[in-house]
Amino acid sequence: MIKFFRRIRYKLMSENKMGKYFKYAIGEILLVVIGILIALQINNWNENRINANKETAILANIHKEFKQNKKQLDSVVNQHQNVHANCAKIIELFPITSKPKQTVLDSLAYHLFWSYGGVTFNPSQTSINALASTSSFDIIKNESLRDYLVSWNDLIKDYQEEELYSRNYLYNQYDPYLSKHFDWSFNFNDDRNNFEALQSLQFEYHVKSQYDLMNQILFSSGELQKVQETIDNIIKLSKPNSND
Repeated sequence: MIKFFRRIRYKLMSENKMGKYFKYAIGEILLVVIGILIALQINNWNENRINANKETAILANIHKEFKQNKKQLDSVVNQHQNVHANCAKIIELFPITSKPKQTVLDSLAYHLFWSYGGVTFNPSQTSINALASTSSFDIIKNESLRDYLVSWNDLIKDYQEEELYSRNYLYNQYDPYLSKHFDWSFNFNDDRNNFEALQSLQFEYHVKSQYDLMNQILFSSGELQKVQETIDNIIKLSKPNSND
């Protein structure tokens, strides 16, 4: 093809037809430019198609992963609510008398056993970490979804700080105090249990602190609600065809 065009140029020049030559040269340049533009358009189309396929695969992974994260969070929240409720039941029994009735002891035993908790939300973040490690967040076309994914790690750190504080209190103060005075299953039929500890201000303080920490996680701080809303939005926006 190149030789063909070259022969035409030489023929025009040899016949001294400069006007036709320049017109032909301009036409040839236009053809080259059009060819380049077509090639670039095809290349862009291929690149967009590849990116669209990548985005579809990434969104599928995100959707699946965050549905699992939602299940885990629901389970963790349910356990926090259980601890919160049982601590509230114990607080209703305050102050404990020197000779509590058997029904009171039975109630205390049950609620103390379920007042521990200590679970934490540890979501899977494989899909987000993959995007972050390759700086590929821009492949997500939906701007709202992209913003949720970019801010996810910071949001989780803020929420987990409260859970970790609560767990540290459980391990370092709540359990050491209870294990010092009562057996592991709170069998108050065992005379080795220290019933005087039930009347102490320290006992009341520990139970109320455990209650307050659960209340902080579940309601006061608002961090849990932000996490729940973010997970729901990520699941919704990553659903197939929802990002169109």
